[in-house]
Amino acid sequence: MISGLALRPFFDWTFLLSFAYLMLLYAFTLFMAIVAMLENRRRTAESHTDDYDALSDSRFTIPVSVIVPVYNEQGMIGAVVRRLLAFEYPEFEIVVVNDGSKDETLGALRREFVLQSVSVTARRLLQTSPVRAIYRSRTDPRLIVIDKCNGGKADALNCGVNFARDRYICCVDGDAAYEPDALLVAMRPAIKDPAGVLGITSIVAVRHELQEEAGEIGNKNIDRHLWINFQHLEILRSFLNNRLAWSRMNIMLCASGAFAIWRRDVVLEVGGFSPAFTCEDLEMTVRVLERYKRDKRPGRVLSLPDIVGATEGPERLTALISQRARWQRVILETVWHYRRVLFRPRYGALGFVGLPYLIISECFGPFVQLIVLASLGLGLWLRLVDLKEFFSLLGIQVLALGIMSEISLWLNESAFHYYRVSALTRMALIAPLDLLLYRPILVYANAKGVVQFLRGDRSWDRFARNVGRMGRRGSHT
Repeated sequence: MISGLALRPFFDWTFLLSFAYLMLLYAFTLFMAIVAMLENRRRTAESHTDDYDALSDSRFTIPVSVIVPVYNEQGMIGAVVRRLLAFEYPEFEIVVVNDGSKDETLGALRREFVLQSVSVTARRLLQTSPVRAIYRSRTDPRLIVIDKCNGGKADALNCGVNFARDRYICCVDGDAAYEPDALLVAMRPAIKDPAGVLGITSIVAVRHELQEEAGEIGNKNIDRHLWINFQHLEILRSFLNNRLAWSRMNIMLCASGAFAIWRRDVVLEVGGFSPAFTCEDLEMTVRVLERYKRDKRPGRVLSLPDIVGATEGPERLTALISQRARWQRVILETVWHYRRVLFRPRYGALGFVGLPYLIISECFGPFVQLIVLASLGLGLWLRLVDLKEFFSLLGIQVLALGIMSEISLWLNESAFHYYRVSALTRMALIAPLDLLLYRPILVYANAKGVVQFLRGDRSWDRFARNVGRMGRRGSHT
């Protein structure tokens, strides 16, 4: 049996290197949080000074085509489309793309919105699966529904782009609920600088179940489900600590697929959304930035601090693991595909900060955290560290992750006052538990994603939706 003394050098080097890595990562994350604070102050000031009534009433406000790819969403699609049609925006259209659903999604749309078959000539600029039929609503002509053969989400988005008529497109999910002012809030930067703004994204909160009534998405309360709370905090950290900083540095790496506004000509120029990747959003964002930086053209993809909607998060651990494994795969797919960008001067901060951060933080970070914890456990077992040292070092990691969560909560609350005191207290109290209860699940999910990436797996693994008020008009699939 190997003694603790013989393993001492191995333990010391493993622990020191891993811990140094984590401290460097936390320091860089803190730097990003400081940059994010500056961007949050700027965007919040703009939000408070912009005249929303004037934007809403102005005939010069840029029209937007909202593209909604759906697959087997018969239980939610009616409520989702009703909320989209209720957008407080001067001029927009809703393009629902039914991507070969096998349930009654199309039937639910036809019954509720009184669809009639129409002949519409679309510019077939992007190749997609065949279109079977085109419908327009008799009750609201702003709604057009495209029924096509199944080709995946990216293919459905490309189909929507072909039929969209406006300069900007807004890509949303067919299983999420959006605030009435979502378009008005998100389109502000594009209205001010239509030539320079290539894309915009904003926060879509995570909920246990969605409410159909307007005004119940992003304010006052949070869910009481612990895993949903952890997911919501993770989203807040991602947007308010990371993406706001990326936005300020003009290296925004991911315009979220749940809510992304793109200039239509930019999407067409880069060839549309790619079905060759597990998810379309991260790769699309990096592709746009890579193209514009390579050609030395000005253009920005922005992230805003506003909560514009909510989506259901998986409450079962198996579903959460499948979802995060999928996200890990697309990170690895994108980084590998665009590895030529790394440390190339022509790509600026994208090659020296953006993609390296994805590699260090998203690809390796969880595994290094696991090594640190394993080293601490091994050292405790072999009596290479005592209990006081063990809990002190563990406490540093818990505190570091907790601080990142508290910063995101502070940024969100100082700008918009979304939550009641009880909700803020709950999130603040559970934030330090992230490392002990939530992070191990993500480490396992990321490891699973790495294995799937190496195998070439690109499955979607949809999780069953929770039965909320948005789903009571139909059955969930």
